[in-house]
Amino acid sequence: MAHTYNRQVKNKQFKVGDLVLRLYSVNHPRTKDKLSPKWEGPYRISRILGPGTYELEKMNGDVIPRTWHASNLTKHYV
Repeated sequence: MAHTYNRQVKNKQFKVGDLVLRLYSVNHPRTKDKLSPKWEGPYRISRILGPGTYELEKMNGDVIPRTWHASNLTKHYV
């Protein structure tokens, strides 16, 4: 079962400078309304801290104070 599951999982990998959106519900856990946004951003990847762990910065260069896992991010296409 593990082999079948691992074969279907697609790992997300980002590079420094990529634009991403972060999951809204992780940062705002109490707002789970039907019409609340799913994603917020865009943000830029400033550093890669480990496999799947990223540090984000706003578009003006301010660093976001916490780290983010790739499961909570998605690529932003401009």
